Amino acid sequence: MQSAFEGGDYGAVLTALHGRPGLSADELAILGISLLRTANFASCEEPLELAMALGNEEAAVEFGNFLRATGQNRRAAEHFRDLLPTLGGELRYRALRWYGVTLEQMGEDGAVRAMEEARRGYLALGDRRMAARITHTLAASHSVHGDYATAMKLLDSAIPTLAQEHNQRPLLAAICTLVDVQIECGQFDAAFESLERAQAIAEGLQDAYMGLHLDARRANIMLMTGDYGGYQDLLAGLADRSAAIGESQVTEHALNHLANHQSRIGEHALAVRTMGRLRTVAPNLSLHSRVVLGMMTLRRGDAASAHRMLLEAREEAQRRGAMTDATRALLLAAYSAYMMNDLGRCSDLLSEALLELAGQPRAQTQATIAPELRELEEMLAFARLSPNLAPLLEAALEDASHLSGNMRDDLFTSGMRLEVMTLGQELVLRDGVPCTLRVRGSVAVLTYLAMHPRSTRQTVITDLWPERDPKKAASYFRQCISDIREAIGSDVILVEGAHQAPDYRLSSKATVILDSQRVLQLVANGQVPAAVAAYKGEFLPNLEGSEWADEQRIHIREALLGSLHGELRAARLAREYRRVVLLATAILDIDPSDTETEELRLDMAREVSGAAEVARFEAERHRRMN
Repeated sequence: MQSAFEGGDYGAVLTALHGRPGLSADELAILGISLLRTANFASCEEPLELAMALGNEEAAVEFGNFLRATGQNRRAAEHFRDLLPTLGGELRYRALRWYGVTLEQMGEDGAVRAMEEARRGYLALGDRRMAARITHTLAASHSVHGDYATAMKLLDSAIPTLAQEHNQRPLLAAICTLVDVQIECGQFDAAFESLERAQAIAEGLQDAYMGLHLDARRANIMLMTGDYGGYQDLLAGLADRSAAIGESQVTEHALNHLANHQSRIGEHALAVRTMGRLRTVAPNLSLHSRVVLGMMTLRRGDAASAHRMLLEAREEAQRRGAMTDATRALLLAAYSAYMMNDLGRCSDLLSEALLELAGQPRAQTQATIAPELRELEEMLAFARLSPNLAPLLEAALEDASHLSGNMRDDLFTSGMRLEVMTLGQELVLRDGVPCTLRVRGSVAVLTYLAMHPRSTRQTVITDLWPERDPKKAASYFRQCISDIREAIGSDVILVEGAHQAPDYRLSSKATVILDSQRVLQLVANGQVPAAVAAYKGEFLPNLEGSEWADEQRIHIREALLGSLHGELRAARLAREYRRVVLLATAILDIDPSDTETEELRLDMAREVSGAAEVARFEAERHRRMN
């Protein structure tokens, strides 16, 4: 029995002891610990308490671990504080380990100190195996505080030792932490490989508890890498599965993400209910939950309250040393100030956040801001055109545009929401999930029907492919329609009217969002930075020989350039020469042939820019002239 227990064969222990009457204190302890380590939280409490009452010190230590594992951190901390003075040897070091983890989860001081004492104690006992387990625990702590380099170094030290153990559960836990660190550092391919290794171990152990944790991490990878359909399917049942076995951490993780995305797509009442459910599981909200709550408040239109909540979350994160959370909260607080039109306050907070981001590796920066990037785009565009913020933005993000569009607002929407990306790319997303369109002209057809409902086939092919043979164009149009229906839905395009010349239109069930129309709307509203951020390139770049497309391209470019030139003139009159340089650069990104603006930029740069930037502008002019 003891050998099975020490080898991690908890199934054998449970088979032998569960339901057997008259168990001794030691047997009750072994039973309770086996139940605890297989995540049978509802069943492990009674045998642990009985063994503890009978004087079994190991049961007393693991009862504290049970309290910690089920989210009862304050009770756990008090339990360990009372227990530690009575313990010696290995049990003292084990209690110190779990006490440190409890303090870490509470954000209290002394966590690392307790875990380090436990690690040194095990090393003094010559127990390298347990020392490696605590090294992993320390790595997890450093990860929480954003020190991913140290966390990775500790894991590299611990995992080889843990891999030699017969009991594979500690190795599995360490690999899970490794996955977390790799995700935070943007190493998604490596994270997926580590996850597959962990999955194989978990399947061998038949461990449902660790299966939940692995699924939570798999969902994170899917979200960060754009597998939105898989993310939605996996996350949907995760909260229920974890709640069913009393696993509070995964339940909180799943409900957190669910509430955040419900809020993001405008399902505010549903998001509030989800957050209410989360509060019943975890009354003391985590830092991440508090940030989500702030963003939910902002999306409901209460920017002032959101601003206060996010700054409070920032302060708490700093107190705990959780710098990634602190930076994220600060960035979102800046955004709330932007939404209040308090641009001075926004600039102050944003400059501080960008300085912090600049100190992170680029991949880590991406992971920090990616969840809310789409909402931040307009503020970042404002920063890109601000002389004081533009250098900080470049240092922090290099080029935020490479992240644009990575995160979708509508992972959980049940309707047919079509986002048609036509600027610099041709892409369609249904409910946030990219559609696989195989015919080159399908996006153009979908865009045309969105802009011109009830169009005949002849009208469409005349405007899109005027130079094609009519029969071939008609056949190609039919291919596009079939492709759209196959990729998006059979009912997305309706055919009505006379059989000889039917009208084609998009279903009223489909809510269509065109990025090209959004640019025009932003220009009309005077939101020039947001319009610049939304303009990703030429309209329908794959469509050639279409006068209709050329007219759209000219219309969009002229509207955007007209607004930028207006801003440029105002900046020149105000003698804001650094802003002139930034606006001129934005104009040249859209219209590289504007030699007058190029000369103006170079003249202004010679007044306010450094030698390197002037040299770059001169080189760009030389390339264009030659």
